[in-house]
Amino acid sequence: MKTVLLFGAGVTRSVRPNVALGRRPPLDKDFFIIAEKINKALTDRVTDSLTSLVGDYAKVLKGSLETAATYLYIKAIDSKKGSVYHEAMLDLLKLLGIVIGHTTNTISLSPRSLIYRFVLGELNKLTSPEDLTIITFNYDMLLERVLDEISLRGHSDIFHFPGCYRFDGLTRAQKVTGLSQFPVKSFEHSGVSLFKLHGSLNWQSVHTSTSPTPSAMFNPNRELHILDSPLVQGGLTWRRKAKLMYMNPVIVPPVSGKRGMIHSNMLPLWVKAGKALSSADRVVITGYSCPPLDLEARILLSENLRSNDNKKIYVIDPDPKTASKFVDLCGVGHITMYTSIKDWVQDAVS
Repeated sequence: MKTVLLFGAGVTRSVRPNVALGRRPPLDKDFFIIAEKINKALTDRVTDSLTSLVGDYAKVLKGSLETAATYLYIKAIDSKKGSVYHEAMLDLLKLLGIVIGHTTNTISLSPRSLIYRFVLGELNKLTSPEDLTIITFNYDMLLERVLDEISLRGHSDIFHFPGCYRFDGLTRAQKVTGLSQFPVKSFEHSGVSLFKLHGSLNWQSVHTSTSPTPSAMFNPNRELHILDSPLVQGGLTWRRKAKLMYMNPVIVPPVSGKRGMIHSNMLPLWVKAGKALSSADRVVITGYSCPPLDLEARILLSENLRSNDNKKIYVIDPDPKTASKFVDLCGVGHITMYTSIKDWVQDAVS
């Protein structure tokens, strides 16, 4: 049996749902509300830029990180260095790292945590860790940390960092001064696969300026470095000999036609993720609403799941409308729905 777990932002939120707003992992719809609690000055810079660009429509953009990021991403690619679009996109990338780091770095992922029990329960159903694939559109490091925690407690064969990402030709992970590291490194393509299809905050490009030109910032062949730390931190620099270099996360929002924008090293990951979906016996979709802007993700799911007649689909989400989306998208007549990870874990135990 082979299983694919598809995780969205709702998974990270579910680990810490009721803490104070300034410590709560953001969802798409409340990112800017939470960001304002964490760094008001930088949040105001981003939202003021949106207002100056689109006027009253900025209210719509401020209500969705995905929509705001998509708008700025597309506009910044074709803009000049120093334009409002360019600077606002740089500010948003910086803000994203600050907010995600602040709200997720201190999350406890002990064996008692729901997400730990969730992933371990799925592993225990399988013959080999290679039979489990995780696909996520999140930028945070929650899943790496969960897999690391499980591996340190008697399951050493499940997590190979950074081999888990399945990058071709990867031979190095960069240590970050002042941040903890993953205790064991392996570049082998074994253990659980972790496909982060929109990028990750520990995947960074290196630039000679704090404000790289759009052509350098979005170059699909720019240097990509994997940072060896389970923690997220924004505003990183790297001293290359005597020269100070500046780093930006390699991420892409849920835009259509992203294949022309995405980093060249990430394109093969979409192919590998598609193969995992097409061969899966079970697909568990958790905390992911499949936003309408992300046509590439919809195509990935529909093409590969419709080609698999033996699959079983499970959706974990408090909103029943989410499950109905996947009935048509995945080409199935029946989906089993759970309203929370807690219900899923309890049902698996009983």
